[in-house]
Amino acid sequence: MTWGFPLRLILLALLVLGHIGFWIALFNRINATGLHRRQIKTIEKVIVLICLLLPLVLLSIDYRIDPESSKMNRWLGYILGQTELPKVSIWSFAYGLFAILYGLVGGIVWLTHRPQFHIAHNRQTILQTHIEQNLDRKNPNWQLGNKAQKSLRLPGNELMHLEANTKALWLDAIPEAFIGMRIGHLSDIHLTGQLPDEFYRHALMWLLSQRVDLVCLSGDIIDKSIALPSLPVIFGALDPEIPKVFVLGNHDRACRLDQTVRDVMSDLGWIDVGREDRRLQTARGKLAILGNERPWFRRELSPGFSLDGADALEFRIGVSHSPDQLPWAKQLGVSLLLCGHTHGGQIRFPWIGPIIAPSKYGSRFASGVFYQSPTLMHVSRGISGVHPIRLGCLPEVSILELRKKS
Repeated sequence: MTWGFPLRLILLALLVLGHIGFWIALFNRINATGLHRRQIKTIEKVIVLICLLLPLVLLSIDYRIDPESSKMNRWLGYILGQTELPKVSIWSFAYGLFAILYGLVGGIVWLTHRPQFHIAHNRQTILQTHIEQNLDRKNPNWQLGNKAQKSLRLPGNELMHLEANTKALWLDAIPEAFIGMRIGHLSDIHLTGQLPDEFYRHALMWLLSQRVDLVCLSGDIIDKSIALPSLPVIFGALDPEIPKVFVLGNHDRACRLDQTVRDVMSDLGWIDVGREDRRLQTARGKLAILGNERPWFRRELSPGFSLDGADALEFRIGVSHSPDQLPWAKQLGVSLLLCGHTHGGQIRFPWIGPIIAPSKYGSRFASGVFYQSPTLMHVSRGISGVHPIRLGCLPEVSILELRKKS
């Protein structure tokens, strides 16, 4: 048949895409659970192993098949236009059919859920972007760990770059007093001892130099106990007049330093909204800041903190480590939600964008500004990560200037 060869190519493409896409989707969503990091890393290895070995196992089963004895093989040979009958077991056929259907249906869904199709372009204006490249070379006195130094040999690795940007965000509900408020947002510090304290301090000091009214840190502060002395170096001795709030993330729990980090950050003047929601009195007025560290740390609204009977015009900001908490923010009438966790995917491909993102939404909310009424969500690419590699995905620190959408 003239259409046999093109059909085989299409089916093969769908088979490969469906097979890889299914295991990547599972990989992303496992990382969105509240399982301990050790368990997640074990499951990740199993997923990668199955993805690599399953085709080989199925091919070894197929090798022993006698195609002449199977009606299914004769039918497949006719459909594919092959004179020589294919050697396909029932197991390969079943999984192949699943992968092809997943590649067809899941591929369409995946394409429509690319983050570039969901970014709320009408809700943001980029006011300024400043990119600093190769900060390690410009500051030779900065001491990097061996792992980080080796990773920088990879061509195109943007690990020591930094994008400092200012964005105007257009909100539906914002009291007049808060129009023009400037919020510094940073996320995913991941102190491992590999990157110098000066790198993080450099990013934070840029934020504070931009006349901000509030600083929000959305989790994953530390990964190793050896980096505990870095906390006061990076986050201490800051302007006490500027409110600074934080939540923790999954890595803070994984290294079993969550309580220590809470205590140290609180002693340095940072407000822990992961442990307790707060109503803050700022220079512009009172606002409610709600923290969410789920699924790794669980709590409802803080004891003594209630939204019942609150002023209908109360301005609410949410700080969550993961963008998976967007439904929570919408339910509580949060106007602005600040998140991290996904690192923007860390590796972004031209046109396609990110592939890997630890979220139940996959890479849909990998980074950027997204809107689902009544909540506008800003997802930061973060500053660092345990994997010292960034390709097409610059570390980011942001100033968010709030405006009212008419």
